[in-house]
Amino acid sequence: MTTYQVHDDEFAALQGKTILLTGCATGIGRATAVLAHKHGANLILGDWAENEGQSLASDLGERVLFQKTDVSSWSDQFALFEAGWEKFGCVDIVLANAGINEVGNMLEDIYDPESGRLQAPVLQTLNVNLLGVIYTTKLAVHYFAKQPTKKFQLVLTGSAACFLDTPPLWTYCAAKSGVMGLMRSLRTQLPKNDSVTINMVAPWMTKTPMLTDQFLSVWGDLPANEPIGVARALLLPAIRQDMNGKSLFVAGHEIVDLEEGLENTQSQWMGEQLSKHVEEGQRRLVP
Repeated sequence: MTTYQVHDDEFAALQGKTILLTGCATGIGRATAVLAHKHGANLILGDWAENEGQSLASDLGERVLFQKTDVSSWSDQFALFEAGWEKFGCVDIVLANAGINEVGNMLEDIYDPESGRLQAPVLQTLNVNLLGVIYTTKLAVHYFAKQPTKKFQLVLTGSAACFLDTPPLWTYCAAKSGVMGLMRSLRTQLPKNDSVTINMVAPWMTKTPMLTDQFLSVWGDLPANEPIGVARALLLPAIRQDMNGKSLFVAGHEIVDLEEGLENTQSQWMGEQLSKHVEEGQRRLVP
């Protein structure tokens, strides 16, 4: 597995770039916005938390557009991209970062008070954390295509929950696993014209407003991230434009690509014969 070290002087590559970032108002997104702006990037920022987002934009000052955005709404995201394009005339880097914690309890039976019928589970987490990322990805690719002579980077915020059991975060885990699947399905397709790379960042325990004191007390002295540590990982593919198809697991600010480890050990966990068959099947099926 490859462990990445990010040096402060590398962020100079963001000078003059236009970055669209969803989920900017707090935590990882806010730290990412501050870091990118410090190094000269233009920012198109979207978040549901309007007051915090406006406050961030005001603090940063110039080269910033903020717009209240519900990422689970196609029209909201379309409007964000449209407004950013109108202001800056380009979109170079897209960070699909917006996300929420588990809403509701999928295993709890809730009944309609009038009919007595079992109600459907709440899917807000899935809508924000997966559907929202799909919308961001679709719009990113569309706007990238408007600029055929440039190179672009798309970075999706996944989670350690892509790889690890995370009860009781039932739909959160499903959504973040879907984000990983989306990245994997696109990583051989988007770079075909040498123009778009796609990567995923998978933070482990991170001290953000989404995290409860209960989690922290249980966590104790195990490695934990501050938002700035994950922010540096989110911007890593933007400053190293040859990176593609990575799952960057971030723990205690250490950035490790898990895709390389999975690929190199495939014959061990899949078995020699099956591994060979799967590789040949992928060669035939994946154009």
